[in-house]
Amino acid sequence: MTALLKYREHLEAGTYDGQDWSSFDRPPLSRYHTFQRAFELFRHSGGRVIAELGTIRSYTHGGLAACNTDDRSAWTPDEPANWDWGAGCFSRVAAECLADLTPAIVTVDCAISHIERCRLITATFAPLFTYTVADSRDFLRDYSGAIDLLYLDTGDITPIEPTAELQLEEARILVERELVPPGGVLLIDDVQNQTPRKFGESSGLGKAKYSLPFLLAHGFRLDMGEYQYLLVREA
Repeated sequence: MTALLKYREHLEAGTYDGQDWSSFDRPPLSRYHTFQRAFELFRHSGGRVIAELGTIRSYTHGGLAACNTDDRSAWTPDEPANWDWGAGCFSRVAAECLADLTPAIVTVDCAISHIERCRLITATFAPLFTYTVADSRDFLRDYSGAIDLLYLDTGDITPIEPTAELQLEEARILVERELVPPGGVLLIDDVQNQTPRKFGESSGLGKAKYSLPFLLAHGFRLDMGEYQYLLVREA
């Protein structure tokens, strides 16, 4: 995927920078690789709908003063090096890489300001998007239809416990309602982010420490377990 390849350097820097991988035999593969695999699976399965829980909430990375603010004077839409790659920029990258398929992309966040920033970041691909201000759990309870690629990125890295509990609730709802069809893809961000370890978290699964075992016990198989975890709904 040419569109994805041009962002490889940024995706890898956003995955690895500031993380301590000294306890690993090898660092986990970056978001570049799991994005690539998720997009390939979506394409090959004839996927139509993408949903992102937890939208892009900054247009600039943490090294710039305007990170995660509404200060548009610092936003540089034509300079990807300044984007917040530490957060992955999923919806923008997915839209660009899969635009030829004209997917329906729903991006969900409980903060209006985050959704408004996402509108600007993804403006080039706005016809593909539905921008939704909602609690992720309410969205999953109310959504009607299948989600062929679901990206879980709600909650903060610290403190990890509320986020892990939230993600388990999301997992329970999507399994109960069978929102991801057989062959559908579930991509969980920040599973092996090392920041929680600094605060005593020992599971090694971060946000997914409760949701991952639940999902694997309820119809999903692990396709890739790297910085992100990629799961596929079994038939």
